Amino acid sequence: MRLIPFISLTVAVFFALVAWKRRAEFETRPYFHWFLYLHLAAVGLHQFEEYGWPGGFRDIFVTVFNIDMAESLVPSTLSLEILNAFGLTTIFGLIGWLGTRVPWVGLGLLFVNFSNGFFHLVYSVTQMVYIPGAVTGTVLYMPLGLLAARHAIKRDDIDGPRLLLAFALGTLTSFLPFIQVWIAYALRKS
Repeated sequence: MRLIPFISLTVAVFFALVAWKRRAEFETRPYFHWFLYLHLAAVGLHQFEEYGWPGGFRDIFVTVFNIDMAESLVPSTLSLEILNAFGLTTIFGLIGWLGTRVPWVGLGLLFVNFSNGFFHLVYSVTQMVYIPGAVTGTVLYMPLGLLAARHAIKRDDIDGPRLLLAFALGTLTSFLPFIQVWIAYALRKS
């Protein structure tokens, strides 16, 4: 097992502790909890499930495409670990911080991972195979997105069109890895 997944686990533990330590501030700064602390804790745990324990996400992800070149089109496990542990965590942190000021942006971010969790769950059930990330996607990502959306609606911090926009953009963004592989496949075939 590589060291990089433990960086994701460390991120998860750190932000879970921050959320716990600052729990008294939730009423005055709820979006810091939803979009930063709790979200980054969930992201770190999800990444650890995919690449640390039990790991093996890339190998299953390659089989999703059912195309002859998938093995060469999907980045290596090491590349995915680095992208997730450093790149996506940083991007999620920055967008989450922006979301603390613009709630529909933060909800869009949570819906990226809500859709990711939904994909993991549906693929696991329909294919009757465990896809690493299914547990954290189902238990953390999906409820986090729904609870944060409920919170924003109850506080009148988001209206219907912005909620729909957040959901649509988040869902579309969650499919970028698939789109990247299909574009690469189409370019190689031509």
